[in-house]
Amino acid sequence: MTPLHPTSGFVSRVVLGLALFGSVAFAQTPAVEPAETCACAASTGPGLLGKCYVEASAHALDFNNTSFTEHGVGVAVNMPLAPRLDVGAIFEHTWEEGSLDENYQDLSAYATVYTEVGDLRPYVRAELGYEWWPVSDDPFYAVEVGAEYLIGERLSLSAGVEWSEYLASDWNGGGFAANVRANLWLTDSLAGVVGVTGIEGGSWLYRLGAVYAF
Repeated sequence: MTPLHPTSGFVSRVVLGLALFGSVAFAQTPAVEPAETCACAASTGPGLLGKCYVEASAHALDFNNTSFTEHGVGVAVNMPLAPRLDVGAIFEHTWEEGSLDENYQDLSAYATVYTEVGDLRPYVRAELGYEWWPVSDDPFYAVEVGAEYLIGERLSLSAGVEWSEYLASDWNGGGFAANVRANLWLTDSLAGVVGVTGIEGGSWLYRLGAVYAF
């Protein structure tokens, strides 16, 4: 055992006093306020409104009274901008077969305002986009009114009525469509999506996709 220095008793008392003072001062330090909750973690339930997510999908469109069909793939992202206000973007590439036999792309941005009435979430969505064809480029807009219904912890259904219209002079007017969609969470962050759209004039669009929430 190493012998202590003659002044070690004084030094020990000073060190002990500083330690006691430090512990009291630390105890009186105001607690740091926790950071605000991430908007992506604010939404609960099986619905998609109010959630941060990316979606990959495939679709097929059966045109009524025509000799061609189309199929395509797409990706979308949704982000809450404020309470009960979502914004997002959609990109789709579509192949047409039959009399047209052309490809085209759509890129659009949207905003969705919604409210909550129990398990029902009525919403209004406005979308503005651009469509590229081999022979022309056309801007378009769409407005949808609908509601999302939460069923249990894993399933949600949504339905809406949409009006869409091209803004180019070579298109004559717009049209209505009715959308129905089911969203089933397979895990806490991964969901499968099935959708059907009836388009004015008798055409039908079918959609199958996957959603990843983050």
